Amino acid sequence: MAILQAFHSAATLALVIGSLVVGIKLLGLARRTGQRPELLLGGAILCTGGIGYGFLIAAFTAAGGAGATVAPDQVPYSAVVLAAIGRVVHNFGVSLYLVFVVSVFRPRARWAWGLAGVAGGLLWLGFAVGVAQGGLRFEGVGSVAWFSEQLVIWLYPVWNGFESFRYWALMRRRAAFGLADPLVTNRFLLWGTGSISAALAIWTASLPFAFMADTATLAAITPPIRVLTAAFGLVAVSCSFLAFLPPTWYRRRVLETASAVGRAATT
Repeated sequence: MAILQAFHSAATLALVIGSLVVGIKLLGLARRTGQRPELLLGGAILCTGGIGYGFLIAAFTAAGGAGATVAPDQVPYSAVVLAAIGRVVHNFGVSLYLVFVVSVFRPRARWAWGLAGVAGGLLWLGFAVGVAQGGLRFEGVGSVAWFSEQLVIWLYPVWNGFESFRYWALMRRRAAFGLADPLVTNRFLLWGTGSISAALAIWTASLPFAFMADTATLAAITPPIRVLTAAFGLVAVSCSFLAFLPPTWYRRRVLETASAVGRAATT
């Protein structure tokens, strides 16, 4: 059990620190180039996995951590404040992700802008109504407001992943004939993989909500679920690092692989 807890803690810390590093790196790049995609993505990563998640972990700890059974009216004020900051910043990051995926992958599609607008509306409306119902002190699991907010959080990385894999498939064919940058092509693959890993992390983290009324089952499944969540999060942040801060050995490997594929395609 101690080993699993240590892995969860280390992986969670890696996710937060990694998100901060990648997000700041992309924001710095956006400042130099003036490009909107880097600004949106850097802000999204920084706000969700870095600042937002960091504050939510702090709120969880302030409320007593795993296994704590504190009545809503007994939740420390510090935990309420930390949760409020964490959720606002996190949801702002989700909103940036929605704008990013449309502006990069579907800039001329009205349906995509409309879908992003509806998703953003559901996200913030669910959050606002949930807060009004006391959602910063307890999880209003099963309420309309809770589902409204969570539905967007469950699905936004899937949209990112789908669009990234779609572009990767298109660019991979072009890269085989030297018509696309192999590193950029690989970046779409990594971002798609990271997005789906993030979705899996979010989904597994949400599983305990289905057993809130069954304390025995909840206690039994929580440790392995926390490990799974941490593992998926670790994969997600690793993909972000390789996509936007690739080490020399990885860049060399991608280029060598692309060169071999290109030779095979032209013979």
